[in-house]
Amino acid sequence: MKKPVLALLLWPVFPVLLSADEPPKPPPLWAGKAEVSYVATSGNTDTKTLGAAGEAEYSPLPWSAKIKFAYVHAESDGVDTAKSFLGMLRGARKLSARLEAFAEGDYFTDKFAGIDHRTTLQGGLSYLIIAPDPHSLKIDGGLGYTWEDRTDGENRDFAIGRLGLLYVWKISKTAEFSDEAIFTESFKDSSDWRFANVASITAGITTVLSVKVSYAISTLNEPVPGKKKTDTITSAALVAKF
Repeated sequence: MKKPVLALLLWPVFPVLLSADEPPKPPPLWAGKAEVSYVATSGNTDTKTLGAAGEAEYSPLPWSAKIKFAYVHAESDGVDTAKSFLGMLRGARKLSARLEAFAEGDYFTDKFAGIDHRTTLQGGLSYLIIAPDPHSLKIDGGLGYTWEDRTDGENRDFAIGRLGLLYVWKISKTAEFSDEAIFTESFKDSSDWRFANVASITAGITTVLSVKVSYAISTLNEPVPGKKKTDTITSAALVAKF
Protein backbone atom coordinates (compact mmCIF):
# COMPACT_ATOMS: atom_id res chain seq x y z
CA MET A 1 0.00 0.00 0.00
CA LYS A 2 2.88 2.32 0.66
CA LYS A 3 4.11 2.41 -2.95
CA PRO A 4 0.76 3.44 -4.52
CA VAL A 5 0.25 6.10 -1.84
CA LEU A 6 3.79 7.47 -2.35
CA ALA A 7 3.30 7.58 -6.11
CA LEU A 8 0.00 9.41 -5.66
CA LEU A 9 1.64 12.01 -3.40
CA LEU A 10 4.55 12.59 -5.79
CA TRP A 11 2.42 12.72 -8.94
CA PRO A 12 2.05 16.58 -8.95
CA VAL A 13 5.83 16.91 -8.66
CA PHE A 14 6.69 14.71 -11.65
CA PRO A 15 6.06 17.41 -14.34
CA VAL A 16 8.34 19.84 -12.49
CA LEU A 17 11.12 17.26 -12.19
CA LEU A 18 10.82 16.35 -15.86
CA SER A 19 10.78 19.98 -17.03
CA ALA A 20 13.92 20.71 -15.01
CA ASP A 21 15.80 18.18 -17.18
CA GLU A 22 14.57 19.77 -20.41
CA PRO A 23 16.94 22.26 -22.08
CA PRO A 24 15.59 25.80 -22.61
CA LYS A 25 13.76 26.28 -25.86
CA PRO A 26 15.78 28.09 -28.53
CA PRO A 27 14.39 31.35 -29.93
CA PRO A 28 12.35 31.13 -33.15
CA LEU A 29 14.44 31.13 -36.31
CA TRP A 30 12.58 34.21 -37.61
CA ALA A 31 10.89 36.91 -35.55
CA GLY A 32 9.89 40.51 -36.15
CA LYS A 33 7.39 43.29 -35.72
CA ALA A 34 6.10 46.36 -37.51
CA GLU A 35 4.40 49.43 -36.09
CA VAL A 36 2.66 52.51 -37.43
CA SER A 37 1.17 55.67 -35.94
CA TYR A 38 -0.73 58.50 -37.62
CA VAL A 39 -2.23 61.72 -36.26
CA ALA A 40 -4.05 64.37 -38.33
CA THR A 41 -5.87 67.56 -37.35
CA SER A 42 -7.85 70.04 -39.41
CA GLY A 43 -9.65 73.31 -38.86
CA ASN A 44 -7.68 76.27 -37.56
CA THR A 45 -4.46 74.29 -38.13
CA ASP A 46 -3.83 71.40 -40.49
CA THR A 47 -1.24 69.00 -39.10
CA LYS A 48 -0.16 65.48 -39.99
CA THR A 49 2.28 63.19 -38.22
CA LEU A 50 3.31 59.78 -39.49
CA GLY A 51 5.51 57.33 -37.65
CA ALA A 52 6.63 53.90 -38.83
CA ALA A 53 9.11 51.39 -37.47
CA GLY A 54 9.98 47.75 -37.88
CA GLU A 55 12.52 45.06 -37.14
CA ALA A 56 13.29 41.51 -38.20
CA GLU A 57 15.66 39.02 -36.58
CA TYR A 58 17.16 35.79 -37.93
CA SER A 59 18.63 33.51 -35.23
CA PRO A 60 20.37 30.35 -36.45
CA LEU A 61 22.13 29.80 -33.09
CA PRO A 62 24.81 30.59 -32.10
CA TRP A 63 24.55 33.37 -34.71
CA SER A 64 21.91 36.07 -35.06
CA ALA A 65 21.22 38.98 -37.39
CA LYS A 66 18.84 41.90 -36.85
CA ILE A 67 17.68 44.78 -39.02
CA LYS A 68 15.68 47.78 -37.69
CA PHE A 69 14.34 51.07 -39.00
CA ALA A 70 12.37 54.03 -37.63
CA TYR A 71 10.82 56.89 -39.63
CA VAL A 72 9.04 60.06 -38.46
CA HIS A 73 7.45 62.74 -40.66
CA ALA A 74 5.42 65.72 -39.46
CA GLU A 75 3.97 68.69 -41.32
CA SER A 76 1.87 71.72 -40.38
CA ASP A 77 -0.22 73.63 -42.92
CA GLY A 78 1.55 71.80 -45.74
CA VAL A 79 5.07 72.63 -44.49
CA ASP A 80 7.40 69.92 -43.22
CA THR A 81 8.29 70.45 -39.56
CA ALA A 82 10.11 67.17 -38.82
CA LYS A 83 11.54 64.30 -40.82
CA SER A 84 14.01 61.71 -39.61
CA PHE A 85 15.13 58.18 -40.48
CA LEU A 86 17.19 55.66 -38.53
CA GLY A 87 18.38 52.31 -39.88
CA MET A 88 20.41 49.62 -38.11
CA LEU A 89 21.95 46.29 -39.08
CA ARG A 90 23.48 44.11 -36.35
CA GLY A 91 25.14 40.70 -36.37
CA ALA A 92 26.08 38.75 -33.25
CA ARG A 93 27.51 35.43 -32.11
CA LYS A 94 26.92 33.86 -28.71
CA LEU A 95 30.10 33.04 -26.81
CA SER A 96 28.22 31.64 -23.80
CA ALA A 97 24.69 31.62 -22.41
CA ARG A 98 25.07 35.27 -21.32
CA LEU A 99 27.94 36.69 -23.40
CA GLU A 100 27.95 37.57 -27.11
CA ALA A 101 30.11 39.49 -29.57
CA PHE A 102 28.43 41.92 -32.00
CA ALA A 103 29.12 44.10 -35.02
CA GLU A 104 26.72 46.90 -35.94
CA GLY A 105 26.18 49.50 -38.63
CA ASP A 106 23.86 52.52 -38.21
CA TYR A 107 22.58 55.22 -40.56
CA PHE A 108 20.76 58.35 -39.38
CA THR A 109 19.41 61.51 -41.01
CA ASP A 110 17.49 64.42 -39.46
CA LYS A 111 17.97 67.70 -41.31
CA PHE A 112 15.67 69.55 -38.92
CA ALA A 113 18.18 68.70 -36.16
CA GLY A 114 21.08 69.71 -38.41
CA ILE A 115 22.25 66.19 -39.36
CA ASP A 116 22.40 65.67 -43.12
CA HIS A 117 23.51 62.09 -42.62
CA ARG A 118 25.52 60.07 -40.10
CA THR A 119 27.03 56.61 -40.56
CA THR A 120 28.51 54.60 -37.70
CA LEU A 121 30.31 51.24 -37.68
CA GLN A 122 31.04 49.59 -34.34
CA GLY A 123 31.69 46.30 -32.61
CA GLY A 124 31.95 44.99 -29.06
CA LEU A 125 30.55 42.64 -26.42
CA SER A 126 27.13 42.26 -24.78
CA TYR A 127 26.50 40.61 -21.41
CA LEU A 128 23.16 39.54 -19.94
CA ILE A 129 23.37 40.59 -16.28
CA ILE A 130 19.85 39.51 -15.29
CA ALA A 131 18.39 36.70 -17.37
CA PRO A 132 15.25 35.13 -15.84
CA ASP A 133 11.79 36.58 -16.40
CA PRO A 134 10.06 38.81 -15.50
CA HIS A 135 13.12 41.11 -15.44
CA SER A 136 16.14 41.14 -17.75
CA LEU A 137 19.07 43.53 -18.02
CA LYS A 138 21.71 43.56 -20.75
CA ILE A 139 24.81 45.75 -20.97
CA ASP A 140 27.04 46.23 -24.00
CA GLY A 141 30.20 48.15 -24.72
CA GLY A 142 32.21 48.66 -27.85
CA LEU A 143 34.39 50.78 -30.11
CA GLY A 144 33.69 52.20 -33.56
CA TYR A 145 33.94 55.08 -36.00
CA THR A 146 31.45 57.77 -37.05
CA TRP A 147 31.18 59.82 -40.24
CA GLU A 148 28.82 62.80 -39.81
CA ASP A 149 27.88 65.47 -42.36
CA ARG A 150 25.94 68.46 -40.99
CA THR A 151 23.59 70.83 -42.74
CA ASP A 152 25.89 73.80 -42.03
CA GLY A 153 28.62 72.23 -44.19
CA GLU A 154 30.73 70.89 -41.32
CA ASN A 155 31.94 67.28 -41.48
CA ARG A 156 32.90 65.36 -38.35
CA ASP A 157 34.77 62.04 -38.51
CA PHE A 158 35.91 60.46 -35.24
CA ALA A 159 36.45 57.25 -33.29
CA ILE A 160 33.86 56.47 -30.61
CA GLY A 161 33.28 54.46 -27.47
CA ARG A 162 29.80 53.09 -26.78
CA LEU A 163 28.00 51.99 -23.62
CA GLY A 164 24.45 50.64 -23.75
CA LEU A 165 21.84 49.26 -21.34
CA LEU A 166 18.62 47.41 -22.15
CA TYR A 167 16.07 46.65 -19.42
CA VAL A 168 12.89 44.63 -20.02
CA TRP A 169 10.10 43.92 -17.53
CA LYS A 170 7.45 41.42 -18.57
CA ILE A 171 4.58 42.73 -16.48
CA SER A 172 2.23 39.98 -17.62
CA LYS A 173 1.70 37.63 -20.55
CA THR A 174 0.33 40.53 -22.60
CA ALA A 175 2.13 43.59 -21.20
CA GLU A 176 5.79 44.62 -21.26
CA PHE A 177 7.91 47.63 -20.30
CA SER A 178 11.32 48.30 -21.84
CA ASP A 179 13.97 50.99 -21.54
CA GLU A 180 17.06 51.23 -23.76
CA ALA A 181 19.81 53.80 -23.19
CA ILE A 182 22.94 54.35 -25.33
CA PHE A 183 25.80 56.73 -24.52
CA THR A 184 28.40 57.52 -27.19
CA GLU A 185 31.68 59.33 -26.50
CA SER A 186 33.86 60.95 -29.17
CA PHE A 187 37.57 60.18 -28.74
CA LYS A 188 38.37 63.26 -30.84
CA ASP A 189 36.46 65.76 -28.69
CA SER A 190 35.28 64.64 -25.24
CA SER A 191 32.57 67.33 -25.17
CA ASP A 192 31.01 65.94 -28.38
CA TRP A 193 29.08 63.16 -26.62
CA ARG A 194 25.65 61.81 -27.58
CA PHE A 195 22.90 60.13 -25.57
CA ALA A 196 19.72 58.35 -26.64
CA ASN A 197 17.01 56.75 -24.54
CA VAL A 198 13.74 55.05 -25.52
CA ALA A 199 11.20 53.95 -22.90
CA SER A 200 8.04 52.13 -23.97
CA ILE A 201 5.15 50.10 -22.64
CA THR A 202 3.28 47.59 -24.78
CA ALA A 203 -0.11 45.96 -24.13
CA GLY A 204 -1.45 43.11 -26.22
CA ILE A 205 -4.85 43.26 -27.91
CA THR A 206 -4.65 39.89 -29.68
CA THR A 207 -1.88 37.33 -30.16
CA VAL A 208 -0.61 39.41 -33.08
CA LEU A 209 -1.66 43.03 -32.43
CA SER A 210 -0.73 45.28 -29.53
CA VAL A 211 -0.72 48.96 -28.58
CA LYS A 212 2.57 50.68 -27.76
CA VAL A 213 3.23 54.03 -26.07
CA SER A 214 6.81 55.30 -26.13
CA TYR A 215 8.93 58.27 -25.19
CA ALA A 216 12.29 58.85 -26.91
CA ILE A 217 14.94 61.42 -26.06
CA SER A 218 18.04 62.21 -28.10
CA THR A 219 20.80 64.58 -26.97
CA LEU A 220 23.66 65.97 -29.07
CA ASN A 221 25.93 67.87 -26.70
CA GLU A 222 27.51 69.93 -29.51
CA PRO A 223 24.58 70.66 -31.85
CA VAL A 224 24.68 72.55 -35.12
CA PRO A 225 24.67 76.32 -34.38
CA GLY A 226 21.09 77.52 -34.01
CA LYS A 227 19.78 74.04 -33.15
CA LYS A 228 18.79 72.70 -29.74
CA LYS A 229 20.73 69.96 -27.99
CA THR A 230 17.76 67.71 -27.22
CA ASP A 231 14.90 66.28 -29.27
CA THR A 232 12.02 64.21 -27.89
CA ILE A 233 9.34 62.06 -29.52
CA THR A 234 6.19 60.86 -27.77
CA SER A 235 4.11 58.39 -29.75
CA ALA A 236 1.31 55.83 -29.60
CA ALA A 237 1.40 53.10 -32.22
CA LEU A 238 -0.29 49.91 -33.34
CA VAL A 239 2.19 47.01 -33.43
CA ALA A 240 1.95 43.75 -35.35
CA LYS A 241 4.24 40.84 -34.45
CA PHE A 242 5.20 38.01 -36.75
